[in-house]
Amino acid sequence: MRTASIFTAALFGGAIVFAFAPVAGAHQSYNLSGYGSGLAGSTNGSDGSPTDVPPATWTNGGEDEYTGKLPVNWIAGIHSSTDLRVEQTGSAVNPPFDSMIDQVNVYNAATDPDLPTDRVLAVGGLSWSDPGNGNQGWGHGLDYGLIEVEPLDTVLAGGPVKLTITLSDDPSDGVAPQLAFALYGGWDTSGTSDRHQTFTTNPAPVDNPLGSAGLTLIDYAVAVGPGRTITRTIDIDDTYDGHYTVFVGALGGVAGQYQITISAAPDEALGACETALVDSDGDGIPDDHDACPGTPSGAEVDQAGCSHAQFCAKVDVTAKKGKTICKKSDWKNDEPLMSGKQADCAYDKSSNSCAPTP
Repeated sequence: MRTASIFTAALFGGAIVFAFAPVAGAHQSYNLSGYGSGLAGSTNGSDGSPTDVPPATWTNGGEDEYTGKLPVNWIAGIHSSTDLRVEQTGSAVNPPFDSMIDQVNVYNAATDPDLPTDRVLAVGGLSWSDPGNGNQGWGHGLDYGLIEVEPLDTVLAGGPVKLTITLSDDPSDGVAPQLAFALYGGWDTSGTSDRHQTFTTNPAPVDNPLGSAGLTLIDYAVAVGPGRTITRTIDIDDTYDGHYTVFVGALGGVAGQYQITISAAPDEALGACETALVDSDGDGIPDDHDACPGTPSGAEVDQAGCSHAQFCAKVDVTAKKGKTICKKSDWKNDEPLMSGKQADCAYDKSSNSCAPTP
């Protein structure tokens, strides 16, 4: 990353309240360590530092669980099925605490007023593909971000949830890089990973790049041209314990600033599909098409999910018409209209009911 950064955050349906104490599991936070001589004296993949040596300086708390050596630039926490995080360079759009500038100013006021505030998010133009490096990228020009879905069981409590990553150009710097990103499941756990090496992207990114450990490639996207937006959506599940890593880069030789949005949303289509397939009584007929719930285990049923006994019991013989219907009933609808003695159900005078034909 080569830049000064703005982190905007919003929570659908309510306001975000930021706590700037150095605690783990922050909603979103920026690593200000490793000030460099890049764009606006920015923190970035070239000049940033890992989280422990030297210690990272987080605007809104770091993440105790991260043990890798790759220099994480930002953390985005997803804590509900409708969370939205936007990291961007530029002016705040939903004050007071939706930008990196806001976070830096508040952090500096409480800790060190001399820390710089001109941070941006940006990537090197050869971080994804360099013709002089066999069309591979360079790890030192990338930005690194962590996504934490926590608590995972709470986020998924209402049903399936999708996570969407959208990367777009930030026009405020006047250039349009051709952006790309790779999304990994897990966080780096290697004690020896190093950004100062080739980042394999051709023909595709690989698992555990840059000597990392615990990173499984889920998906990646490359913009078709400068300034174009790219997006990918995945299912959130327990495979990676709610931990994901994003590598942001650019190709074409043009470095520049970017905006990345991480959002969660209920997977309503999948949820409806799964609901439609629920078969509570196990008779082979989904609940939303089962006219007779609670069929005894192992009982044969008709196309409506009714056993022989349930089918006959549903006929109301308290009226004369019901008695007629009972005498002409056809349980599996497998015969032409029948006479009373051929019907699957028979009227029982003693109990004034419609019962299965013996």
